[in-house]
Amino acid sequence: MIKVWGGRVFRFNIRNFRLSGGLTSRRFSIVEAALLLMIGILASRGLGVIRQSLFNAFFGTGPEANAFYAAIRLPDALFNLIAGGALSHAFIPVFLAYEKRKGQEAAWKLSSLVFNVMLLVLTLVVIGGEFFVPTFTRSLLVPGYSEAEKVLTISLTRILLFQPLLLCLGTIVTGVLNSKRQFLLPAFSIAIYNLGQIAGLACTRFIPGIGIYGPTYGVLVASFLQVAVQAIPLFRQGVRYSFTWNFRHPGLLEVLRLLGPNSLALAVAYLALIIETYFVSFLPDPASLAALHNADMLQALPFSLLSQAIGQALLPHMTIHAAAGRYVRMRYMALRVMGASILLTLPAAIGLAVTGQWIIRLIFQHGAFDAHSTALTYLALLGYVFAIPGVTAGDMISRGFLALKDATTPLFTGILSLLCRVGTIIVLIGVLPRAYVILAIPLGYALGSSVEAFTLASLLLWRLGKKARLDAGMQRLLRYRRYLARTRQEALASPSSSR
Repeated sequence: MIKVWGGRVFRFNIRNFRLSGGLTSRRFSIVEAALLLMIGILASRGLGVIRQSLFNAFFGTGPEANAFYAAIRLPDALFNLIAGGALSHAFIPVFLAYEKRKGQEAAWKLSSLVFNVMLLVLTLVVIGGEFFVPTFTRSLLVPGYSEAEKVLTISLTRILLFQPLLLCLGTIVTGVLNSKRQFLLPAFSIAIYNLGQIAGLACTRFIPGIGIYGPTYGVLVASFLQVAVQAIPLFRQGVRYSFTWNFRHPGLLEVLRLLGPNSLALAVAYLALIIETYFVSFLPDPASLAALHNADMLQALPFSLLSQAIGQALLPHMTIHAAAGRYVRMRYMALRVMGASILLTLPAAIGLAVTGQWIIRLIFQHGAFDAHSTALTYLALLGYVFAIPGVTAGDMISRGFLALKDATTPLFTGILSLLCRVGTIIVLIGVLPRAYVILAIPLGYALGSSVEAFTLASLLLWRLGKKARLDAGMQRLLRYRRYLARTRQEALASPSSSR
């Protein structure tokens, strides 16, 4: 066995990666899980590059591409608001506590109940959204687009609204697997998601007249595949689904209590994206939204590798320490893992700034994606690289609050970030030259993320330090009581006491 840093949660055992029975149900340490998730993310990003290269070759940064990128905003926002990452973060601590206190059967019932409620809510929201889409698109999302682009955006949005329903089950499955420290299939489901979209682009290539609807329906296929592949280990472990309804179930109420602030925090983040899309629709260059999407995809790679992979592996361990009141260990783990991850973002950001134009030209500049698209995408990327350290730090640090079952603090810091972000965009749009005005969007994102990360770090270190001092005091008290008990026993056992 090769150990990294030492300790059970930081171990690295190469035998855990052998391709033999039980691979999908093995439990992994933080280091092993982070490595698996990084491999999965790299595989996903590799397929994502292929998918995006095909998409750019077919649609470039033209009207269809812009309509597609705008259309995905509302479905993504609805899913993440109700049953996305917020639900996973709220579900894992409660599921772990139920499994520990009440057993596996109670945990499966809680999972079924949460899934049933989320599916009902999402169904009602999607039905309502189908009627609300035209007004939302014309007035709030892309008011600066032409009428033809608005009509296409409305049509694509109505199709993509079914994505949240498909991904609802996947969120619960991912939460259960992560709570059991089983990260293999959640890691590679990210890559499989891209296969569905590539299949949709293949339809565009070989079926005449399908056009932008190929990748649009491909998103639905991709969502189904992502859910299906993660269901395999749960069936092998005897998952028990029950059609249960109990809106007063204490576990459900606790999940909803955590989900509320979590969802609002994500709603703030997606509100920022919608506000950004609103501003982008008025920018002088009609290729701006597509260029920003491509640049954001490139800057998201170091963020995904460092924050999402390591943070997803870290959360169950931190939750267990917090639940047991081991705040000294929790602070130690948070400082080492989070600190190292955040430091790694600096060379990643510099490397992306230096090589970004070459990368864009190599992988994207084909077909309809021309030299102007490359130049505009690289300009946007230069703004996004300033956001990488702040975004990574904020995401990692917020998981410490989630482990403490505190979803309110990230909500308020998210609101602070939104205000900084929108304010910066408004100011920069007014002062930047016309040729560089696209930088207002990524630079606003960078400033808002940095402010949020600094605020979160200050609050988390203060809170963990306070809890760690209390934890250390309790440990000293317990040691002192054990010392008194041992002294009393020795005194009773001594010859003088027997006489």
